[in-house]
Amino acid sequence: GPASGNLEYEQDIISQHRSGVRIQNFVAEVEFINPRSNNWDYGFAFRHLGFNQLEVVDVTGGNWWYHKTRNAGDEEYIDVDAGRLPSGSLRNRNHLILMAISDTGYFFINGQLITLLDLSHNFDYGNISAMGNLFSDSTGEPQFRNFNVWTID
Repeated sequence: GPASGNLEYEQDIISQHRSGVRIQNFVAEVEFINPRSNNWDYGFAFRHLGFNQLEVVDVTGGNWWYHKTRNAGDEEYIDVDAGRLPSGSLRNRNHLILMAISDTGYFFINGQLITLLDLSHNFDYGNISAMGNLFSDSTGEPQFRNFNVWTID
């Protein structure tokens, strides 16, 4: 990094900007700029080992956050955790930070710790991406700025 760009909508495809970093423990940050509508989602895909084997932490224009996982052979993502974001958490521009250290993740939005993530089911060394359009009804095309990844060992 830093990398910047647009996450273009393509039906049934998760939009991603891959960092090219394959690591287990890291700190990643990115600033997202919301599309005009509330029909968007964005966040991080990480510990992405291969096709359909990854973790995702995501926020939506509906003011929710999600942590999902998927293993090779799974037909769909499995919900690990989710929750409503505290009032005022999201703005027109949102600075997201994700720290993944061994079996725990830390997810921040605009400097506020939103949740601790249980990563005990996935210790893979995988790619880290800024991503959007996880949900099939999300058609917004968020912009991202200053996507950076730092490794921790």
